[in-house]
Amino acid sequence: MHWKVDPQRLKPHLPDGLEIDLFDGDAYIGVIPFLMKNVRPRGLPAVPGISTFAEFNVRTYVVKDGQRGVFFLTLDAKSLVTCLYAPRAYGLPYRYAKAKVKYEGESLQWRSRRSSDGAELIGSTSKKGPLQSSDSNTLEHYFFERYCLYTEHNGCIRRAYVYHQPWSFQEAEVNLESNSLLASYNMDVDVLAPDLVHYSEGLAVKTWPIEVAEKVHVDDRRDFLFLDGDCGLCHRLATFIDKRLAKGKELGYRPILHDDAQRIIQTLPSKLRDADSVYLIRNGKPYIRSAAGIRCVLYMRWYYKMWFPVLWLIPLPLRNIGYRMIAKYRHKFFKRPSECLFRVD
Repeated sequence: MHWKVDPQRLKPHLPDGLEIDLFDGDAYIGVIPFLMKNVRPRGLPAVPGISTFAEFNVRTYVVKDGQRGVFFLTLDAKSLVTCLYAPRAYGLPYRYAKAKVKYEGESLQWRSRRSSDGAELIGSTSKKGPLQSSDSNTLEHYFFERYCLYTEHNGCIRRAYVYHQPWSFQEAEVNLESNSLLASYNMDVDVLAPDLVHYSEGLAVKTWPIEVAEKVHVDDRRDFLFLDGDCGLCHRLATFIDKRLAKGKELGYRPILHDDAQRIIQTLPSKLRDADSVYLIRNGKPYIRSAAGIRCVLYMRWYYKMWFPVLWLIPLPLRNIGYRMIAKYRHKFFKRPSECLFRVD
């Protein structure tokens, strides 16, 4: 179910850094009741009683740096495990609800009531018309064919990529009895009369871990190491790594005060943003201090890489003490460079 909404009413519900993705100048919000089946980490089996549950989400459509995605205002689910874990690990706004989705004859019946405040969605859907897929530049393509989601986690905009086959769907009719789930967002629409209704039997979806959404460049998928451009040790470290990169490994470098580095650092949580440290952005995840330093060997040839598990076994507090001592006295032992000499590309 989708409603056309005023972008100005929608905007306050989005974090800074995300833009509303408009279709022909219009913004939309969706309310989607469905059943999650066999949810599990990759490589592990589904767990009975945990991996399948009803979920009801309120979503809208956003864009960042040209990458269109989905942003969830809420995900109400009948899964305590998901509602406890997903907000902490990913920043996804899961809330526990007593929810049910089931067939009664040709009609799909659904009901959800949030435990915390009673927000509910009650209704049924009847499919009609032939099975179809969306053509590019259509409204259905705008709704369905999105391959990433955005979330705000610890004050930082994150992106997670998803993969699925193109959606197949049918047009549908809906009978809505109650929709305080959407009414709570004050969109000034008739919450019992959606503008568009679709039905799908569903499909398999794969997701990847969340990563920092801000990039050095939208098309640059490399990991990046941000170093002090005024530090002789940092220059030697960058040169040492760069000359010993393993075959197929790519690592970009930026001085910490470079505009690219600062743009990313300023989107990180405050405890990372104010760390006064080297930064490694690896697979979209930020690392600082010794955690960044020891992971640099993972880009190098095998006889350097083999040291990572040994270094990792040293407790993090001890590693960080060593890092701080080196950082404190580095200028006494390594001459400050007159210019930035490590590779910036």
